[in-house]
Formats: sequence, structure tokens, C-alpha cells
Amino acid sequence: MDVRFAFLCDAAERGPGGKISALGIGIGNFLVPDLSKPVAPFVFVCSIAGTSPEAGTKKMAIHVIDADGNDVAPVVRGEIGIGRPPAGNRWETSIVMQFRDVKFRSYGAHSISLVVDGHEMVNIPFTVSPLPPSG
Repeated sequence: MDVRFAFLCDAAERGPGGKISALGIGIGNFLVPDLSKPVAPFVFVCSIAGTSPEAGTKKMAIHVIDADGNDVAPVVRGEIGIGRPPAGNRWETSIVMQFRDVKFRSYGAHSISLVVDGHEMVNIPFTVSPLPPSG
């Protein structure tokens, strides 16, 4: 099983045939003037693919973590049901998960991580920064 692509963005949706449409792709820094307030909603998008023997039901978890490895938002847990493709073909599935009301407790390095069946598939680093001084 491998990751075809993964990113953070402002908005995304899965359309007909699994096509993903996204806006504001590639968030790498959240400017947060006040840590006591939640940041604007953001979306985690990830496409994973694999071979026929890797099909089946997979347990997944998405973590938003700080530099110390602590979860800063409730962990999203669920299952992905992957049908077995015809022999010789690969399967592909995507995850589009919106996060709302996330409050970061500190400035600095953070990341979002997708774990499937206990294995980290992708880890996207980002920074939480205060607003730069005006003037």
C-alpha cells in the first residue's frame, strides 16, 4: 500500500468517480493571532493505493499533533473498506476529512498523520505561527 498524494487545504470535496476538487492546496503555516481561539476549518486530503492482496477492511486514524507528539484535536478513527480489484489491477481510495474548531496550544512545529492498520502512511508537517508584528 502506498500514498499517491496527501496535502492540507482550505476546502475539498470528492466528486463523481472519486475525483477530488480542492482549494488552497498546500497549507504549510497557520497564522494564529490568538491561541485561545480555533483556527479556520481546514481539510486533510490523501489518496492511497495498493494491490489486490492488500484489499479488505483497514483501520485508520488521523492525528493532528504538536512537536511533542501530543494530539491537539480529537483523533479521527474509522475503517476503510477496500474491494478486491480484478487480478493484476490496483485499487485506489481517497480520504477527505475536514477539521473544525481546532485550537493549537502552542506555536511551532506540528503535523498531521494518517495511520492505517498501525502503520503511519503519511505525515505532513506544518507550522503554527503568531501574526507578524505590523509596521
